[in-house]
Amino acid sequence: MTSRAPSVVLAAALGAAASGAVIALQGRINGDLATAGTGVLVSGWVSYVGTLLATALVIVARRRTRAVARAIREGARWWWFVVGLCGIPIVLSMALGIPLVGVAIASVCAVAGQTVAGLTLDARGVGVPAAIRLSGRRALAGLVALLGLGIAVLGSSGGAVSPAQGVAIGVVLFVAGAVLCVQQAGNGRVVAATDDPVLAGLTSSLGGTVGITAILAVAGLAGALDGVTFPPQWHLYLGGPLGAVITIVAAWAVRHLGTFVLTLTVITGQMLTALLLDLASAGGLRWSAVLATVAVAGSAALVVERRREAVVAVLAGEGGDGDDDRPAGAGGPR
Repeated sequence: MTSRAPSVVLAAALGAAASGAVIALQGRINGDLATAGTGVLVSGWVSYVGTLLATALVIVARRRTRAVARAIREGARWWWFVVGLCGIPIVLSMALGIPLVGVAIASVCAVAGQTVAGLTLDARGVGVPAAIRLSGRRALAGLVALLGLGIAVLGSSGGAVSPAQGVAIGVVLFVAGAVLCVQQAGNGRVVAATDDPVLAGLTSSLGGTVGITAILAVAGLAGALDGVTFPPQWHLYLGGPLGAVITIVAAWAVRHLGTFVLTLTVITGQMLTALLLDLASAGGLRWSAVLATVAVAGSAALVVERRREAVVAVLAGEGGDGDDDRPAGAGGPR
């Protein structure tokens, strides 16, 4: 058990980083779908429906349909579904922002919100077994991450939007990133109650699909969907299945990493992929964006490594040095 726990934490960190890469790719796909004719709202709706269907297919493939139905019928709480609404802002804002400012800058803005919200939620014990106090190491990691994000924003210029529009898009993405952390923490609590990250993904995507469908219906009645067309390119509809991967992996990883560490590792994968996507589309990289990615990756490694050491210490029944990332008040193994 002692030898496996650090491996689980490392696997969770790698999975979270991979899900961050998928977030960047999903944002690009949804943005391309929106500009190809569906618009931002319909693009988000398509993504949510695809996520729900893909998650349902995973449950069927695992032959857990009856078990999942029984778990929902007997133990589901209303907030299991409501947390899915917290993913709507990031899906819509990324679909809106990426075609205008690029994947890297859009990711930077969303990441800033995730960083601040992750620290706050962990300190309050949301999504983790117990509150994780704001130690010096965690505060330093957060500051380094925010410094890197600031470098990326200050070093970026030009684009298809005015400075005022750029600020507005940045604020929207910041808030959306912060709200996304609430969904990740909520799904973590569902996993703690059910020990099934796929079930957490199902309830979350179901709630989100219902929410965005209601928004779509209101928009349709208001005539805001006139002129919507669906492009024939099949790859533009992969945002939904990618969303299922993001939700399930994050729901599992947050229990081993905490919201803040999950956020930083997701950020690392997200920003690295964003840089590659922008490189492929624009043919060049800004030094500021590269430096920001290095800073964020370094801050993630700082906290994740400390987390692994804390796990080993807990399993061995050792005390801490007063500056680790274990839940406050945690002692030896229970």
